[in-house]
Amino acid sequence: MFDFLFGSNIENISPREVEGKLNDKQIQILDVRTKREYKQGHIPKSLNIPVSKIESNLNKIDKNKEIITVCASGMRSKKAAKKLVKAGYEKVKNMPGGMKAWQGKVN
Repeated sequence: MFDFLFGSNIENISPREVEGKLNDKQIQILDVRTKREYKQGHIPKSLNIPVSKIESNLNKIDKNKEIITVCASGMRSKKAAKKLVKAGYEKVKNMPGGMKAWQGKVN
């Protein structure tokens, strides 16, 4: 109920589901970790915008695509997803477990 009242009801997507969508041109994977974390390994085709810079980089995030937020464990990505919903993005999902749960290919 707390999540519902405060707009925290962000839909989740599993790492396996994300892996199955990697070739889908209608999604954008948004990695919200630091640049340093991103360089250590990231999901192919993901866009890196640290969570603290989301608001100043909204122009780089396509409102027409399904946005999947990712971080190391799922906490920062949930925060980023909330920021996107607040900014008017409608198709936003969070990947709980983050890169720690990711079993797919990394770049």
